[in-house]
Amino acid sequence: MKGTYDYLISTSIIDCQGRVTHTLTLQLDGTVEVRSAMGDRVLIDPARRCCLTPGARVPDQLMDLAASLRP
Repeated sequence: MKGTYDYLISTSIIDCQGRVTHTLTLQLDGTVEVRSAMGDRVLIDPARRCCLTPGARVPDQLMDLAASLRP
């Protein structure tokens, strides 16, 4: 085995000026970690389409992208 990863897939959202605004990472347990460019992190359960981070709100567009991630 060449390398080990603690996630299944990761993708970035890029704005119209080419800057990464968010990074979505599908974890081994099926949750998705969303990290903003400012360093904020939330955890999403894409199967139930809910945010697992207390007090955080995830825009519908990010929830749709998190739910669409596949290994």
